[in-house]
Amino acid sequence: MKEKLDFFLSEYNDVRKPMDLVLFTDALEHLTRIHRVIRFPKGCALLVGYGGSGKQSLTTLATFVAGYDVFRLSLTRSYGIEEYKVDLQNLYKIVLKKPKTFMFTDADVADEGFLELINNILTIGMVPSLFPEEEKDPLCSPLDAEIRRKKLPETKDFRWNYFVNRARENLHIVLCMSPAGEALRIRCRSFPGLVSNTQIDWFFPWPSDALSDVATYFIKDVALEKDYKSKVISHIVMIHMSVQKYSEDFENVYKRKNYSTPKNYLDFIKNYINFLTTKRKFLDSSVTRLEGGLATLAKAADDTAVLQEELAIQDADIAEKKAVVEEMIANIMQKSEIANR
Repeated sequence: MKEKLDFFLSEYNDVRKPMDLVLFTDALEHLTRIHRVIRFPKGCALLVGYGGSGKQSLTTLATFVAGYDVFRLSLTRSYGIEEYKVDLQNLYKIVLKKPKTFMFTDADVADEGFLELINNILTIGMVPSLFPEEEKDPLCSPLDAEIRRKKLPETKDFRWNYFVNRARENLHIVLCMSPAGEALRIRCRSFPGLVSNTQIDWFFPWPSDALSDVATYFIKDVALEKDYKSKVISHIVMIHMSVQKYSEDFENVYKRKNYSTPKNYLDFIKNYINFLTTKRKFLDSSVTRLEGGLATLAKAADDTAVLQEELAIQDADIAEKKAVVEEMIANIMQKSEIANR
Protein backbone atom coordinates (compact mmCIF):
# COMPACT_ATOMS: atom_id res chain seq x y z
CA MET A 1 0.00 0.00 0.00
CA LYS A 2 2.82 2.41 0.85
CA GLU A 3 4.46 1.77 -2.51
CA LYS A 4 1.17 2.42 -4.31
CA LEU A 5 0.41 5.62 -2.41
CA ASP A 6 4.00 6.87 -2.81
CA PHE A 7 3.44 6.45 -6.55
CA PHE A 8 0.23 8.53 -6.36
CA LEU A 9 2.08 11.17 -4.32
CA SER A 10 4.83 11.42 -6.94
CA GLU A 11 2.17 11.69 -9.65
CA TYR A 12 0.44 14.46 -7.72
CA ASN A 13 3.71 16.34 -7.26
CA ASP A 14 4.31 16.12 -11.01
CA VAL A 15 1.00 17.69 -12.01
CA ARG A 16 0.07 19.88 -9.00
CA LYS A 17 1.81 22.04 -6.45
CA PRO A 18 4.34 19.68 -4.79
CA MET A 19 3.72 18.54 -1.22
CA ASP A 20 6.46 17.57 1.23
CA LEU A 21 4.54 14.62 2.61
CA VAL A 22 6.00 11.66 4.49
CA LEU A 23 3.75 8.58 4.35
CA PHE A 24 4.64 6.85 7.61
CA THR A 25 2.31 4.22 9.09
CA ASP A 26 -0.07 6.61 10.88
CA ALA A 27 -0.31 8.83 7.81
CA LEU A 28 -1.16 5.81 5.64
CA GLU A 29 -3.94 4.82 8.03
CA HIS A 30 -5.45 8.32 8.00
CA LEU A 31 -5.07 8.56 4.23
CA THR A 32 -6.93 5.30 3.61
CA ARG A 33 -9.69 6.29 6.06
CA ILE A 34 -10.27 9.62 4.33
CA HIS A 35 -10.14 7.97 0.90
CA ARG A 36 -12.65 5.31 1.97
CA VAL A 37 -15.05 7.93 3.38
CA ILE A 38 -15.07 10.19 0.31
CA ARG A 39 -15.53 7.20 -2.03
CA PHE A 40 -18.94 6.49 -0.44
CA PRO A 41 -21.96 8.48 -1.68
CA LYS A 42 -22.58 11.39 0.74
CA GLY A 43 -19.36 10.45 2.53
CA CYS A 44 -18.19 13.26 4.81
CA ALA A 45 -15.45 13.40 7.42
CA LEU A 46 -14.49 15.42 10.48
CA LEU A 47 -10.73 15.37 10.98
CA VAL A 48 -9.70 16.42 14.48
CA GLY A 49 -6.05 17.18 15.14
CA TYR A 50 -3.66 19.99 16.00
CA GLY A 51 -2.10 22.18 13.33
CA GLY A 52 0.43 20.44 11.12
CA SER A 53 -0.97 16.95 11.71
CA GLY A 54 -1.40 16.49 7.96
CA LYS A 55 -5.19 16.81 7.79
CA GLN A 56 -5.25 19.07 4.73
CA SER A 57 -2.36 17.39 2.91
CA LEU A 58 -3.79 13.89 3.38
CA THR A 59 -7.25 15.07 2.32
CA THR A 60 -5.76 16.59 -0.83
CA LEU A 61 -3.89 13.39 -1.66
CA ALA A 62 -6.89 11.15 -0.85
CA THR A 63 -9.03 13.29 -3.15
CA PHE A 64 -6.44 12.98 -5.91
CA VAL A 65 -6.32 9.19 -5.49
CA ALA A 66 -10.13 9.07 -5.69
CA GLY A 67 -10.02 11.04 -8.95
CA TYR A 68 -11.76 14.14 -7.56
CA ASP A 69 -10.80 17.80 -7.18
CA VAL A 70 -10.68 19.84 -3.97
CA PHE A 71 -12.92 22.88 -3.55
CA ARG A 72 -11.68 25.58 -1.16
CA LEU A 73 -13.05 28.96 -0.17
CA SER A 74 -11.09 32.00 -1.36
CA LEU A 75 -11.48 34.31 1.60
CA THR A 76 -11.04 38.06 1.23
CA ARG A 77 -11.43 40.90 3.71
CA SER A 78 -14.99 41.59 2.56
CA TYR A 79 -15.97 37.90 2.32
CA GLY A 80 -19.27 37.25 4.10
CA ILE A 81 -22.40 35.10 4.11
CA GLU A 82 -23.60 36.32 0.72
CA GLU A 83 -20.28 35.51 -0.98
CA TYR A 84 -20.30 32.17 0.83
CA LYS A 85 -23.74 31.33 -0.53
CA VAL A 86 -22.61 32.21 -4.06
CA ASP A 87 -19.68 29.79 -3.66
CA LEU A 88 -22.07 27.09 -2.43
CA GLN A 89 -24.35 27.68 -5.43
CA ASN A 90 -21.40 27.21 -7.77
CA LEU A 91 -20.34 24.11 -5.84
CA TYR A 92 -23.80 22.52 -6.21
CA LYS A 93 -23.72 23.16 -9.95
CA ILE A 94 -20.33 21.43 -10.18
CA VAL A 95 -21.14 18.37 -8.06
CA LEU A 96 -24.24 17.64 -10.12
CA LYS A 97 -21.88 16.45 -12.86
CA LYS A 98 -18.96 14.96 -10.91
CA PRO A 99 -17.90 14.28 -7.31
CA LYS A 100 -15.91 16.91 -5.48
CA THR A 101 -14.35 17.30 -2.04
CA PHE A 102 -15.23 20.47 -0.14
CA MET A 103 -12.41 21.01 2.37
CA PHE A 104 -13.33 23.40 5.18
CA THR A 105 -10.84 24.35 7.91
CA ASP A 106 -10.74 26.42 11.10
CA ALA A 107 -9.26 29.29 9.13
CA ASP A 108 -12.33 29.38 6.85
CA VAL A 109 -14.70 30.18 9.72
CA ALA A 110 -14.85 33.90 9.06
CA ASP A 111 -18.41 33.81 10.41
CA GLU A 112 -20.05 31.16 12.59
CA GLY A 113 -22.93 31.26 10.13
CA PHE A 114 -20.71 29.37 7.68
CA LEU A 115 -20.92 26.34 9.96
CA GLU A 116 -24.69 26.64 10.17
CA LEU A 117 -24.94 26.31 6.39
CA ILE A 118 -22.60 23.31 6.43
CA ASN A 119 -24.74 21.81 9.20
CA ASN A 120 -27.78 22.21 6.93
CA ILE A 121 -25.99 20.45 4.06
CA LEU A 122 -24.95 17.59 6.33
CA THR A 123 -28.39 17.11 7.88
CA ILE A 124 -30.91 17.87 5.12
CA GLY A 125 -28.67 17.93 2.04
CA MET A 126 -29.36 21.54 1.04
CA VAL A 127 -29.18 25.06 2.44
CA PRO A 128 -32.75 26.40 2.70
CA SER A 129 -33.48 29.17 0.16
CA LEU A 130 -30.01 28.82 -1.35
CA PHE A 131 -31.46 28.93 -4.89
CA PRO A 132 -34.35 31.19 -5.96
CA GLU A 133 -37.44 29.43 -7.30
CA GLU A 134 -36.81 30.62 -10.86
CA GLU A 135 -33.37 28.94 -10.92
CA LYS A 136 -34.50 25.52 -9.73
CA ASP A 137 -36.00 24.35 -13.03
CA PRO A 138 -32.84 25.04 -15.11
CA LEU A 139 -30.78 23.27 -12.45
CA CYS A 140 -32.97 20.15 -12.64
CA SER A 141 -33.19 20.03 -16.45
CA PRO A 142 -29.91 18.04 -16.95
CA LEU A 143 -31.49 15.20 -14.94
CA ASP A 144 -34.81 15.10 -16.85
CA ALA A 145 -33.64 12.46 -19.33
CA GLU A 146 -32.47 10.21 -16.51
CA ILE A 147 -35.74 10.68 -14.62
CA ARG A 148 -37.76 9.74 -17.72
CA ARG A 149 -35.54 6.73 -18.39
CA LYS A 150 -36.16 5.46 -14.87
CA LYS A 151 -39.90 6.26 -15.24
CA LEU A 152 -39.89 8.41 -12.12
CA PRO A 153 -42.40 11.18 -11.37
CA GLU A 154 -41.69 14.42 -13.21
CA THR A 155 -43.28 16.73 -10.71
CA LYS A 156 -41.49 19.90 -9.67
CA ASP A 157 -40.89 18.76 -6.08
CA PHE A 158 -39.62 15.33 -7.09
CA ARG A 159 -37.25 16.79 -9.69
CA TRP A 160 -35.83 19.18 -7.09
CA ASN A 161 -35.42 16.44 -4.50
CA TYR A 162 -33.73 14.29 -7.13
CA PHE A 163 -31.32 17.14 -7.89
CA VAL A 164 -30.57 17.63 -4.19
CA ASN A 165 -29.93 13.90 -3.65
CA ARG A 166 -27.67 13.65 -6.68
CA ALA A 167 -25.67 16.73 -5.69
CA ARG A 168 -25.46 15.56 -2.08
CA GLU A 169 -24.18 12.12 -3.15
CA ASN A 170 -21.33 13.76 -5.08
CA LEU A 171 -20.53 16.39 -2.44
CA HIS A 172 -17.97 15.20 0.10
CA ILE A 173 -17.37 17.63 2.95
CA VAL A 174 -14.14 17.22 4.90
CA LEU A 175 -13.90 19.41 8.01
CA CYS A 176 -10.34 19.94 9.29
CA MET A 177 -10.63 21.15 12.87
CA SER A 178 -8.26 21.64 15.78
CA PRO A 179 -9.28 20.51 19.30
CA ALA A 180 -7.29 23.35 20.90
CA GLY A 181 -9.39 25.51 23.19
CA GLU A 182 -13.18 25.43 23.51
CA ALA A 183 -14.13 26.42 19.94
CA LEU A 184 -14.64 22.91 18.51
CA ARG A 185 -16.60 21.73 21.55
CA ILE A 186 -18.96 24.72 21.34
CA ARG A 187 -19.40 24.32 17.57
CA CYS A 188 -20.26 20.63 17.87
CA ARG A 189 -22.91 21.43 20.48
CA SER A 190 -24.32 24.27 18.38
CA PHE A 191 -24.27 22.32 15.10
CA PRO A 192 -24.81 18.61 15.88
CA GLY A 193 -24.65 17.64 12.20
CA LEU A 194 -20.87 18.15 12.35
CA VAL A 195 -20.69 15.05 14.55
CA SER A 196 -23.75 12.98 13.70
CA ASN A 197 -23.43 13.16 9.91
CA THR A 198 -19.65 12.76 9.51
CA GLN A 199 -17.07 10.07 10.10
CA ILE A 200 -14.70 11.34 12.79
CA ASP A 201 -10.99 10.66 12.43
CA TRP A 202 -8.77 11.66 15.35
CA PHE A 203 -5.18 12.72 14.58
CA PHE A 204 -3.21 11.85 17.69
CA PRO A 205 0.38 13.01 18.38
CA TRP A 206 2.93 11.39 16.09
CA PRO A 207 4.76 8.39 17.60
CA SER A 208 8.54 8.30 17.79
CA ASP A 209 8.94 6.21 14.61
CA ALA A 210 6.82 8.72 12.68
CA LEU A 211 8.89 11.60 14.05
CA SER A 212 12.04 9.76 13.03
CA ASP A 213 10.71 9.10 9.50
CA VAL A 214 9.78 12.76 9.04
CA ALA A 215 13.15 14.00 10.30
CA THR A 216 14.95 11.48 8.05
CA TYR A 217 12.96 12.69 5.03
CA PHE A 218 13.78 16.36 5.56
CA ILE A 219 17.44 15.85 6.52
CA LYS A 220 18.24 13.34 3.78
CA ASP A 221 19.75 16.04 1.52
CA VAL A 222 21.68 17.79 4.30
CA ALA A 223 25.42 17.21 4.01
CA LEU A 224 26.17 15.31 7.21
CA GLU A 225 28.31 12.30 7.91
CA LYS A 226 26.29 9.11 8.22
CA ASP A 227 27.06 8.65 11.93
CA TYR A 228 26.25 12.28 12.68
CA LYS A 229 23.00 12.20 10.68
CA SER A 230 21.50 9.35 12.73
CA LYS A 231 22.51 11.07 15.98
CA VAL A 232 21.03 14.39 14.85
CA ILE A 233 17.73 12.69 13.94
CA SER A 234 17.61 10.91 17.31
CA HIS A 235 18.31 14.19 19.08
CA ILE A 236 15.54 16.03 17.18
CA VAL A 237 13.04 13.30 18.07
CA MET A 238 14.14 13.31 21.69
CA ILE A 239 13.76 17.10 21.94
CA HIS A 240 10.19 17.09 20.55
CA MET A 241 9.06 14.18 22.75
CA SER A 242 10.60 15.79 25.82
CA VAL A 243 8.67 19.01 25.06
CA GLN A 244 5.47 16.96 24.89
CA LYS A 245 6.28 15.37 28.25
CA TYR A 246 7.08 18.70 29.89
CA SER A 247 3.90 20.18 28.40
CA GLU A 248 1.92 17.52 30.29
CA ASP A 249 3.84 18.32 33.49
CA PHE A 250 3.22 22.02 32.89
CA GLU A 251 -0.53 21.40 32.57
CA ASN A 252 -0.62 19.25 35.70
CA VAL A 253 1.19 21.85 37.79
CA TYR A 254 -0.05 25.18 36.38
CA LYS A 255 -3.37 24.02 34.83
CA ARG A 256 -2.40 25.65 31.55
CA LYS A 257 -1.91 23.99 28.20
CA ASN A 258 1.17 24.25 26.02
CA TYR A 259 0.60 22.75 22.58
CA SER A 260 3.55 21.01 20.95
CA THR A 261 2.10 20.25 17.54
CA PRO A 262 3.51 18.52 14.44
CA LYS A 263 3.69 22.00 12.90
CA ASN A 264 6.12 22.98 15.67
CA TYR A 265 8.13 19.84 14.95
CA LEU A 266 8.38 20.64 11.23
CA ASP A 267 9.37 24.23 12.06
CA PHE A 268 12.01 22.86 14.45
CA ILE A 269 13.53 20.73 11.68
CA LYS A 270 13.44 23.60 9.17
CA ASN A 271 14.99 25.98 11.70
CA TYR A 272 17.76 23.46 12.35
CA ILE A 273 18.47 23.13 8.62
CA ASN A 274 18.37 26.92 8.12
CA PHE A 275 20.60 27.48 11.15
CA LEU A 276 23.05 24.83 9.94
CA THR A 277 23.11 26.35 6.45
CA THR A 278 23.60 29.88 7.80
CA LYS A 279 26.41 28.84 10.13
CA ARG A 280 28.13 26.87 7.37
CA LYS A 281 28.00 29.88 5.06
CA PHE A 282 29.39 32.07 7.83
CA LEU A 283 32.17 29.59 8.59
CA ASP A 284 32.96 29.10 4.89
CA SER A 285 33.16 32.86 4.50
CA SER A 286 35.42 33.11 7.56
CA VAL A 287 37.63 30.29 6.24
CA THR A 288 37.86 31.98 2.84
CA ARG A 289 38.74 35.29 4.48
CA LEU A 290 41.32 33.61 6.73
CA GLU A 291 42.83 31.72 3.80
CA GLY A 292 43.06 34.99 1.87
CA GLY A 293 44.81 36.64 4.81
CA LEU A 294 47.22 33.72 5.22
CA ALA A 295 47.97 33.73 1.48
CA THR A 296 48.71 37.46 1.64
CA LEU A 297 51.02 36.95 4.64
CA ALA A 298 52.80 34.05 2.90
CA LYS A 299 53.30 36.17 -0.24
CA ALA A 300 54.57 39.06 1.88
CA ALA A 301 57.05 36.68 3.58
CA ASP A 302 58.29 35.42 0.21
CA ASP A 303 58.63 38.98 -1.11
CA THR A 304 60.53 39.98 2.05
CA ALA A 305 62.96 37.08 1.64
CA VAL A 306 63.65 38.10 -1.98
CA LEU A 307 64.18 41.72 -0.94
CA GLN A 308 66.55 40.63 1.83
CA GLU A 309 68.64 38.69 -0.69
CA GLU A 310 68.72 41.69 -3.00
CA LEU A 311 69.64 43.94 -0.09
CA ALA A 312 72.49 41.62 0.91
CA ILE A 313 73.92 41.83 -2.64
CA GLN A 314 73.47 45.59 -2.70
CA ASP A 315 75.11 45.93 0.74
CA ALA A 316 78.21 44.13 -0.59
CA ASP A 317 78.32 46.48 -3.60
CA ILE A 318 77.85 49.50 -1.34
CA ALA A 319 80.65 48.36 0.99
CA GLU A 320 83.00 47.88 -1.99
CA LYS A 321 82.13 51.27 -3.47
CA LYS A 322 82.44 52.89 -0.05
CA ALA A 323 86.03 51.62 0.25
CA VAL A 324 86.83 53.02 -3.22
CA VAL A 325 85.25 56.37 -2.28
CA GLU A 326 87.18 56.53 1.02
CA GLU A 327 90.43 55.81 -0.87
CA MET A 328 89.59 58.57 -3.40
CA ILE A 329 88.81 61.02 -0.57
CA ALA A 330 92.18 60.27 1.13
CA ASN A 331 93.99 60.74 -2.16
CA ILE A 332 92.18 64.04 -2.85
CA MET A 333 92.97 65.35 0.64
CA GLN A 334 96.62 64.48 0.20
CA LYS A 335 96.80 66.25 -3.13
CA SER A 336 94.86 69.18 -1.72
CA GLU A 337 97.50 69.63 1.00
CA ILE A 338 100.28 69.57 -1.59
CA ALA A 339 98.38 72.05 -3.74
CA ASN A 340 97.79 74.34 -0.76
CA ARG A 341 101.43 74.30 0.11
